[in-house]
Amino acid sequence: MAEQRNVQAITFDFWNTLVSESRNSTNADDRTHRWSAALRESGVEATDDEVAAAVDAMWRWFVGEWENNRVVTPTGAVEFALGQLGHPGDHGAATAMVAALDTGFDPAEMKIAPGIGEALAQLRAAGIKVGIICDVGLTPSSTLRSYLDHHGLLEHFDHWTFSDDVGWYKPDQRMFDHAMAGLGVTDPAAMAHIGDLKRTDIAGARAAGWTTFRYTGLGADDSELDDADHVIDHHAELVRILIVD
Repeated sequence: MAEQRNVQAITFDFWNTLVSESRNSTNADDRTHRWSAALRESGVEATDDEVAAAVDAMWRWFVGEWENNRVVTPTGAVEFALGQLGHPGDHGAATAMVAALDTGFDPAEMKIAPGIGEALAQLRAAGIKVGIICDVGLTPSSTLRSYLDHHGLLEHFDHWTFSDDVGWYKPDQRMFDHAMAGLGVTDPAAMAHIGDLKRTDIAGARAAGWTTFRYTGLGADDSELDDADHVIDHHAELVRILIVD
């Protein structure tokens, strides 16, 4: 385990670090239902099975774009799905489907990382600045902020680095440079990042010269990639490591 450094600021991944998605439905199932409804309202005939197949194909395409650091917009994802459904260029359907993505999930159905509110408050009370570095999927960052606001967490953050705002995905160093500049820190050794994925969160932060934390409380990464300096399953551990009495 790496020796702990004097951290002035820490950034958090969003999904599976701060919150996880709906407890009552999978992401794909929920999106299938919402897109099916949007298509019906737009006069496009497509069965739920056809929409589900388009969603599945879209996600496979999205993962390839994500891994190759080509940022996907909601409009781009919708256009791909409509192509799979045989309705490319249907403006009315595209508008309705993008609106469904903008609405997002019900934040009341989401699981919040245990103890995250207390941890964020304690970090900021100790003078540590707090930010977010998030690879946005299909739910835009404006909606992600509303999720945090719903749960009383948004106020704890000093800066946000969302991929749909800055134009890159982790582990691209420009994501970490953007966050460090926004948090007003000039020394990479004074930065830390916590997330759930080794390829994006851990590799990116380590390459930037930051202290790395991997959070396992909401998800697991069983890949054989290099692990973080610290692996924790509750955010109270993060506070104990960063704040010295």
